[in-house]
Amino acid sequence: MKNLIAFVLAILSAILAFITLRWLTKSREDIDWQDAARPGRLLDVDGVSLHYVEAGPAKKPALFMVHGFGGHTFSFRRQMEAFSKDYRCVAVDLMGFGYSARPADGDYSLTGQATLMLGAMDRLGIERATLLGHSMGGAVVMRMAAAAPERVERLVLAASVSGQRVPLAPRPGFIRPLLPGLSRLIMVRDFGRKMFYDPSAMDVETIRATYMEPARLHGSMNTIWQMWGDVPHDPPIDYDRVTMPTLVLVAEKERVIPFYSRTLAHIRANLPHAQIEPVERTGHLLLEENPARCNELIRAFMAPAKKAKGREVVAAT
Repeated sequence: MKNLIAFVLAILSAILAFITLRWLTKSREDIDWQDAARPGRLLDVDGVSLHYVEAGPAKKPALFMVHGFGGHTFSFRRQMEAFSKDYRCVAVDLMGFGYSARPADGDYSLTGQATLMLGAMDRLGIERATLLGHSMGGAVVMRMAAAAPERVERLVLAASVSGQRVPLAPRPGFIRPLLPGLSRLIMVRDFGRKMFYDPSAMDVETIRATYMEPARLHGSMNTIWQMWGDVPHDPPIDYDRVTMPTLVLVAEKERVIPFYSRTLAHIRANLPHAQIEPVERTGHLLLEENPARCNELIRAFMAPAKKAKGREVVAAT
């Protein structure tokens, strides 16, 4: 009898292990990149097709926006709505993310992404812009600013990573087939609690589904795999070249970036001129959760300076 029970338990354990492995390795990638329904347009930069959305008059000052890991142009829809009357608003999907191309052999380092973003500015005829980067996008725009400071009017870092080199362990080959399941765990499990201060006030399921939709494009998991290999080789940011006015928006409850107090301390130490602004009742997706306050702070920060009676004042908004 004991042998029979042990045999049944072994069979059940094997079935459970098989189901778990199938779940972890099952890919959501069921759409060819060429067939994707995109909200914006494509732009060729050094042979890479980048997806972007644009709003506002072309002759107005430019606000150029770069999303974070797992994000895309959707991340900035509240800013596109708020600023497109007074600014040329452009949001671009990083290579491998959103609806941009996913070349198998691309350079997925943050430095490589920054180079592509500067190339996108070239192709769009944007000589100079305010750069807004969210999360990982903060590291990208800081690298853009260090590479070409003459092209950056101002810098806005929203719930940004520190920009330090990311110390990742070597890629074990057996992990690659498990990336689909691991990515689902990250994006599905406690998505609302991780991303928002008060998930009950947000349409969490719609937001999560929209963020995850581009993961259905073939090559999405390869992006993660390539980044794992490329990002640790990023050179340090030359902060001495990042001297333009900088605004740092800090979420009240940051649950995504680990040890965020250290992250903020690193930003303060390397960008001592930066204006630090906490945004109340927000989590990591602060541009999503409290767009009114974020946009208010960004607008005040971008307001042009005017001369009045021999002194400089900030224009009213």
